[in-house]
Amino acid sequence: MRPLVLSAILFLTVQANAPADIDASFAPPGWQQFQGDHFVVLCPPGDTQDFANDVLNHAEDYYHDIADDIGYSRYRNFWTWNDRVKIVLFQDQAAYVRLTGKPAWSGGFASEHSRLFKTRVIVSYKGQPNFINVILPHEITHLILHDFIGFGRPVPRFFDEGVAQLEQKDDSLQHMDVMARMILEGKIIPLSDLPDFDLMAHQNDPQIVSIFYVESLYIVDFLVKTYGKDSFKELCRHLRDGEDFRQALKSSYYPTLDSMRSLQEKWVEYAKQYFYEDK
Repeated sequence: MRPLVLSAILFLTVQANAPADIDASFAPPGWQQFQGDHFVVLCPPGDTQDFANDVLNHAEDYYHDIADDIGYSRYRNFWTWNDRVKIVLFQDQAAYVRLTGKPAWSGGFASEHSRLFKTRVIVSYKGQPNFINVILPHEITHLILHDFIGFGRPVPRFFDEGVAQLEQKDDSLQHMDVMARMILEGKIIPLSDLPDFDLMAHQNDPQIVSIFYVESLYIVDFLVKTYGKDSFKELCRHLRDGEDFRQALKSSYYPTLDSMRSLQEKWVEYAKQYFYEDK
C-alpha cells in the first residue's frame, strides 16, 4: 500500500496560529506592484518581476475557475479595483521567516486577518516550490467560498478544507486506493461527526489531522464526481442561504442523500472499487 503524501496539507493545517503582522495595509516603500483584475502582487525591487507576473496570471486563472466551480461567478464580481486581493512575495525564505514570524516549513499563508476573512492577503516568497500550484489556489478557494457563503454563515471546517484541497494543482487525488483501505478498515472519522468536528482539539495528533484533511478532500471529490457540479453548486447556495450543512446536503441531493449517514453509505460503496483494484 502506497504511503499517503500529506506534507503539502499539513502545513496548511497549523499555519493559522502563527503570529504575523501582514494585513491589507502592507505596502513597504519601494516595493513593486503588479495589478490584475482581481489581485495585486507586491514584491521587493529586484529580479522578482517574472515570478510576480507568473503568480498574477495563475491567480487570475484560479479566480475564474474556482468561482465557476462553486457558483460564485453567477452572482457577484468581487475583488476588483480597491478590493483586489494582495499577494505579498518576499525576496526569499529568510526574509519571509524574519518578517512574518512563520516557521520556515510553512511555505506561505493567508494572513491571520485574512484567515478570518476580514481582509484578503496571501503571503509567500520567491522560489517557494509549492506556492503557485498548492498554496495559491488553496487560499484563493477559502476566500472565494467565504465571500460567496457570507461572513456570518458557518462553514464546516471539513467542507472548507475539502473544497480548498480539491482546487490544488497537485497529486492529492492520486491516493484513492489508500483512502479506500482506510474507509473499509474503519480508520476514518465517522461522517456524522464531521460537520461539528473540532480539529483544533486534535492539533497535536498528526494522524487524526492527516485523516481529517484527506477524508475531507475525498468526500468533496466524491460529491462532485458522482453527482456533478450543478448539485455541488446547489449545496453551496443552500449554505449561502443559511442552512446548516446537514440540511443543505438534504436540500441539494434528496432523495439520493438525505443525511450524513446516507452520504457515508454511498461513499463506502464508491470506495470499494478502489480497494479491490489495489489488491
